[in-house]
Amino acid sequence: MNKKLKIMTQELNKQVAYVVLSCDPYSDIWDTYGELFKRHWPDCPYDFYLASHQKTFEKYGFKSILIGEDKSWSHGLLVVLDYIQKKGYSYVMIAFDDFLISKKVDTEYVSSAVGAFISEEGECLRFDPIRTSRCAKYNKYYGKMHDKVPYRVTLGFTLWNIEVLKKITVDGESAWQFEKNATERSFEYKAFFCTWKHPFNFINLINKRKLDITEYHKLKKLIPEAKYDREQVFVLKERLKGYLLCTFLRFYPVKHQYTFHKFFTKPINI
Repeated sequence: MNKKLKIMTQELNKQVAYVVLSCDPYSDIWDTYGELFKRHWPDCPYDFYLASHQKTFEKYGFKSILIGEDKSWSHGLLVVLDYIQKKGYSYVMIAFDDFLISKKVDTEYVSSAVGAFISEEGECLRFDPIRTSRCAKYNKYYGKMHDKVPYRVTLGFTLWNIEVLKKITVDGESAWQFEKNATERSFEYKAFFCTWKHPFNFINLINKRKLDITEYHKLKKLIPEAKYDREQVFVLKERLKGYLLCTFLRFYPVKHQYTFHKFFTKPINI
């Protein structure tokens, strides 16, 4: 990377905050998150924060964002977005506390994709190829998502223009309700992209507040002493169902995907 490009990239990086969304009952996994984050992304070029309600976490370089009273998941998200916007950031990369980074992150790829996205005035960039349909070719880092497809809005390892994310966030929703309902609210926005590569490999440790046994065994290989006082569950059925649905939709006509998905999935009331 030449000197001029390096300086430009550094300036763009200052516009981005990396925020881990969490809550106080998940504080037992924060140390694990922080340890794996520093192990697999030691050269993260962004300021990074962990958001919770009352408990703070300021280890491994993280700064705390305190949401306050737990009114609803989306209310907490709006508080976080207002906080980082006042700090001077224009973009936020959202991560979940139970998505534990399990392999080295390709910082050059991530930083280059982020730089291109900001330069193009992008609205949403998910660092995960969308599973239900092929994206339209756009550049060497990412493709453009179709307008009306399932899972168009997701939060795990996704970069957002803060103003756009605020506009599609409605107070009073759970995380599951948000990802489903905000997909429909996002249809008016066109600059939604997803990367061609998976720069973030992760272990999805928690499922509805319980330890996913399969994922926990993966974690033990990285941190043998990891131990949590949580009920353990298998989630094979849910994963298989999701995999089959996504595989089917990938070959279903794009213009009908969202209607099909909405018809065959139950309303979410969590």
